[in-house]
Amino acid sequence: MEAAVGIESGKDKGSRQRLTVRKVVILAAGRGSRLRERKNELKPMRRVLGLPLLERVVLACKAAGLSDFLVVTGYKPKPMRSFLARLARKRSVDIDVVENPDWEKGNGTSLLACCRKLTEPFVLVMGDHLFEPELLAGLLRVDSEDDSCFLAIDRRTERVFDLRGATKVASRSGCITAIGKDLESYNGIDTGVFLLTPAIFQALAKAQAKGGYGLSDGIAELAAEGRMQAYDIGERFWLDVDTPRSLREAKRHLARQVDKPSEDGFIARYLNRPLSIRLSLLLAHTPVTPNTITLISFTIALLGAWLFTRQGYLPVLFAGVLIQGSSIIDGCDGEIARLKALGSRFGAFFDTLLDRYADLAIATGITYGFWLTHPEFWVWLAGIGALSGFLLTSYAKKEYQLRFQKPPPLSFLPRLAKRDLRLFVIFLGAVVGQPFFAMLGVGVISHLAVFWILVRGRRN
Repeated sequence: MEAAVGIESGKDKGSRQRLTVRKVVILAAGRGSRLRERKNELKPMRRVLGLPLLERVVLACKAAGLSDFLVVTGYKPKPMRSFLARLARKRSVDIDVVENPDWEKGNGTSLLACCRKLTEPFVLVMGDHLFEPELLAGLLRVDSEDDSCFLAIDRRTERVFDLRGATKVASRSGCITAIGKDLESYNGIDTGVFLLTPAIFQALAKAQAKGGYGLSDGIAELAAEGRMQAYDIGERFWLDVDTPRSLREAKRHLARQVDKPSEDGFIARYLNRPLSIRLSLLLAHTPVTPNTITLISFTIALLGAWLFTRQGYLPVLFAGVLIQGSSIIDGCDGEIARLKALGSRFGAFFDTLLDRYADLAIATGITYGFWLTHPEFWVWLAGIGALSGFLLTSYAKKEYQLRFQKPPPLSFLPRLAKRDLRLFVIFLGAVVGQPFFAMLGVGVISHLAVFWILVRGRRN
């Protein structure tokens, strides 16, 4: 894939020729001794909530529109090469590997080792820096009237994690004037995300001739020539994962990203989601897939539906507990999909389909269980009425979005008709021994929500 970038060819302000960035260079040559827990563990392969650190970097770049990678290795290159080959197949990206025998001298030597493979502008990122795809996407949209290079900087210096170990940047009028870890006067922090031209290689060679082998030494040479620009990332997230403390911060940030406050109903938001996220953080360390979780949730719901057909308070109570448990677990499939970048259209379709089958089974089980003690025609009529409300709510939302190209406004009434509250009310009904009437109540609410969606559609 290619990403269009607003860098101009040449310095003629009257001529604006857009170039494209095809390559992403990832520096992953270091030992990473501060982060390792086991003696032979490689830092880029260190898992962060189920995915290797380097894989998360690749995924962020891919989400920004880039999928052609050049990864520089140094420490233990053979296992890294095997890992990168598997990663390329898994994520359907191109990964070329460059081994840097001089990696211990400094990370500037790692980038310089790529000079023969790079003749066009390219993105440079660090193998141990997490960042939002939008951060890189924004950098790829910058405009320049010359052949300047760009460094994404964070001006929120008071909020930067581990400020003491961060690389500081001084800039004026958009131009970087100084860079280094020991700067006393600075107004930004180096995020480790760059948009560079091959000019960086001459700058690195010049810096090394002076005894400077770090990437920052080469950037400083470009800055001295007035060819290094600062790109302000605004409120975008990034993190240098270099210590156990920063690793814990990375996990906290990723855990916050799986939440869906705009889509959740009341019960999901305040009860189910806090529980399902904790469960998902545990499941992230296992090979379980989102579709497997969907099947588990569906199976639990079916067991609950069957228990509703049994007579006595305890089977009904256990049935209520099971369907509430299935409702909580049902949130884990999407959370794992977002945590481990395993989402798919089929997975979303599969989840929706099994939810409807589970609703059908639960409503049938409750109705049949009540009919055993009240064998009258109206029982089945009422049960079918409630079930139709459940199914039509989902159908009406999908149809609204299909016809009007936007989801229906999620106001109070539609939130009351969402599946999380529906199953929770049935659970409460089971606790008091009245799941049938609880189901009828949420059935009425579901029909009112369908009518509200119909009214909104009419107004559109």
